[in-house]
Amino acid sequence: MRGLSKDEVGVEPTVMKIMAGIILLAVGLGIGVAVYRWAGRGIEEQLSFSVDVDANEVVIGKPATGDNSKTIQVNVEKILGGYNETITLSYSPSRTGVTITFNPSSGAPNFGSTMTIKVDSTATPEDVTITVKGSGADGLEKSDTFVLRIQ
Repeated sequence: MRGLSKDEVGVEPTVMKIMAGIILLAVGLGIGVAVYRWAGRGIEEQLSFSVDVDANEVVIGKPATGDNSKTIQVNVEKILGGYNETITLSYSPSRTGVTITFNPSSGAPNFGSTMTIKVDSTATPEDVTITVKGSGADGLEKSDTFVLRIQ
């Protein structure tokens, strides 16, 4: 085996260093892109909204005739300030003799809605947990609950 000439000394180690650098760059970019996608998805999942009913319990008496009603505030707010989809409010479960309406029934956060609960003479005295749900135009759903006590 012969030795390296002056022109060949250092060429092979330099080429190896360049190849190692290219490999490390490719691996770093691959990991970097994966981390960026993972972290970005986490941020998007946090761009959300909340639904908050301003009461834990609502007590309404069952009337002999007509109806009794109460109004409660429902607040829909952005989380992290980036959610701008239209949100529609709804409730469940439904009960005979109980009507719940929202004004407005939809909007883009941040907004407040007045929830009106009406109980008429056909309602059954009971305690029922009502879920108020906000459904975003993109399919995202958030909710809050309160107990409706019909006496």
